[in-house]
Amino acid sequence: MGFVDKVQEIAEKVGDTVDKGIKTGSDGYKKMTEKSRLKKEVTRLTNEMNNIYIGVGKKIFAEQPDSQQFKTQFDNIREKEREIAHLNEMLNDLEDKTPCPQCGELVTKDARFCDKCGTRIVRPEKKAEHVEAEKVTVCKKCGAELVDAARFCDKCGAKLDI
Repeated sequence: MGFVDKVQEIAEKVGDTVDKGIKTGSDGYKKMTEKSRLKKEVTRLTNEMNNIYIGVGKKIFAEQPDSQQFKTQFDNIREKEREIAHLNEMLNDLEDKTPCPQCGELVTKDARFCDKCGTRIVRPEKKAEHVEAEKVTVCKKCGAELVDAARFCDKCGAKLDI
């Protein structure tokens, strides 16, 4: 066996080893791909199932709101709803937004119409703060403000009816 034969034999062994490695790697890749696909499918089905559970729970909550069997859970849900509503109000205030009375979409507080449904937004008139005004006495002749306990106007000299 000559040198060329030995090189050819080594090359064949290396080729066989490479082929074997490629086949093993390819098999490993296929296996890894299949595992990933199966895990994604399990996750998708689990999410669908959890959404069904949520739907069932919402239906029971809506149809039997006073259920004694779920009283603790329902009370907890109601408390969370109140907290969410309060936090949303705080967010709306920070964003200067208010819900449309017709469709519930948020509109800016100075909007006259809802940009989603077109409903006219009627704002309650702001009540002026009641401030106790000091009693101010004015001169009937010239209208000048009078000093407390004055008997004559210090602007026009008119005698005051006290």
